Amino acid sequence: MVSTQAEILRKSIENLIDAKIQDVLARPGGLDRLLAHRRSGVASFDIRNAERRLEQTLSEILSLEGVYSGDD
Repeated sequence: MVSTQAEILRKSIENLIDAKIQDVLARPGGLDRLLAHRRSGVASFDIRNAERRLEQTLSEILSLEGVYSGDD
């Protein structure tokens, strides 16, 4: 169970990293956009979507942890 959760979390993190790399490399000014995102939180749709999926994955993993540990 833990290895499955770790794999799902790893894939979610990799998707976010891939989205950021793709954004940096795909268009001119990508590095400036990435730095602006770090400062202001404004990001492209693909990065926001990958962040949302990572947050959902974390929520699902944490809610499953509560179920399996007996915390209700």
